[in-house]
Amino acid sequence: MNALSIYSENNKNMSAGALYDSFIYPPFSLFDARAGWWQARKKQWIKLGIDSGEGRKDHLMSGYANALTTWKRVKNSPTPQVDACFSKSIFDPVLTELMYAWFSPVGGKTLDPFAGGSVRGVVAALMDRKYTGVDISTTQIDANELQASRFKFKHKPKWKEGDAARLHKAGIRGKYDFIFTCPPYGDLERYSDHPDDISNMPYEVFLGAFRQSVIDAARFLNDDCFACFVVGDFRDKNGTNRGFVADTIQAGRDAGLNFYNDAILLTQAASLPLRARGPFEGSRKLGKTHQNVLVFCKGDPKEATRKAGEVRPYSFPKN
Repeated sequence: MNALSIYSENNKNMSAGALYDSFIYPPFSLFDARAGWWQARKKQWIKLGIDSGEGRKDHLMSGYANALTTWKRVKNSPTPQVDACFSKSIFDPVLTELMYAWFSPVGGKTLDPFAGGSVRGVVAALMDRKYTGVDISTTQIDANELQASRFKFKHKPKWKEGDAARLHKAGIRGKYDFIFTCPPYGDLERYSDHPDDISNMPYEVFLGAFRQSVIDAARFLNDDCFACFVVGDFRDKNGTNRGFVADTIQAGRDAGLNFYNDAILLTQAASLPLRARGPFEGSRKLGKTHQNVLVFCKGDPKEATRKAGEVRPYSFPKN
């Protein structure tokens, strides 16, 4: 058991307990999503009705056909709901809560150039942030808006159709106080059939488009503000790691962002123990069970911290 698990499960270390009280979660470089505290808080978020609602076609992601039928059936209903066929994992709402609470101001504007599912938008709105996400798929946007319609917000999250590398054409204007996104992992998984979807591109082409999207997003970020990219390395067809984490760090630097924090999100192993034996015995590939949380700062981190303000957790409604 690692140190964070010990703190989370037993809370015997008084210093760690004080860190929970002050910052929601200890500000260490390891986020243990397997620990009891994390899982309990994630259940609270899911109990609110959060669902990724990812609009991917059936040949790209199973379950799409039934889900699309549900969106059409309930979208105009007084009580819309997302179909139970969604068994896909959702973007971690606890990580989302922490990133907003630590690195963005209450009432501030968040830009998400790779909007994907609805979690980052819904959590932002529930935490009194103004969120704008961009996604190339109209189906994805419909799914996000359906999910968001289940909640009441002071600031309703907005999703715009467009290309992350051409944010101005997508209708993005003005300046933002935080960038928070999770880009596609190259050609590891196709997200749509759209010809401009970078998940359809060879890695070299994907990387050029991704680098441009980081530059474009950075232009819309206010000075002295943070940006967070959740990424992970993935392999090419020969089994060699692409180096996407390093490429993301370099893309941020080339966009004028200072690389500031690097944390590991330790994720659920799920079926990994069953899948790890063959690849390891055959070619010594390690089973991947983490993602990288990369935080950048545009300008002065001390001023960015002042702007972000006091760390405030989300207050769940009392039963």
